[in-house]
Amino acid sequence: MTAPAYLCRTINQGATFREQGFQWGVYPYPVHKMNGEWINTQTGKIAPRSDFIPFDLTGCTARMQLRADVLAPDVLFEMTTENGRIDLSAGSGWVNFFIDAETTSGLPYGQNPPASWCSAVGQLEIQHPNGDVSRVAEITWSLSPEGTR
Repeated sequence: MTAPAYLCRTINQGATFREQGFQWGVYPYPVHKMNGEWINTQTGKIAPRSDFIPFDLTGCTARMQLRADVLAPDVLFEMTTENGRIDLSAGSGWVNFFIDAETTSGLPYGQNPPASWCSAVGQLEIQHPNGDVSRVAEITWSLSPEGTR
C-alpha cells in the first residue's frame, strides 16, 4: 500500500463543515510533490493526472479518532462512515468529511483536553471488505472558535 498523507484541516465552530477531502490513489511510478505538483521521480517531469489510479472504496468503511496527540488516551471527537462524518460514496477514491453546524457549535474550544481542545490529530483508517485496514492519512485538525453566537 501507500504511505499515509499528512494533511491539515480547520473546523469552524458553529459552521457546517462539508469538505471534499481528498482523492486516495497512486501513480504507477514513484512520485514526489514539488511546488504543488506531482513529479515523476524517474523522469523529473510533471506526472500527468491521467496516470493517477484512484482506489476503489466500494464496500469500505472509514474511521478516525481525534486526540490531543496520537498516543493520548482520550478521544476528543470521532468521525466514521457509520456516524456520517466520513463519506466514501462519491467513488473514484474520494474521501469526504461532514460535520453539521449543531455538532461543530458543541465542540468545546480551549486548551484543556479532553474537556476542551483547539488542536487535535487523527489517523484516518479505511477498512476494506476483506478485513484489511489501511492508514490513509494523518490529519492535524484545528478548531476555530465561534464569535457569532
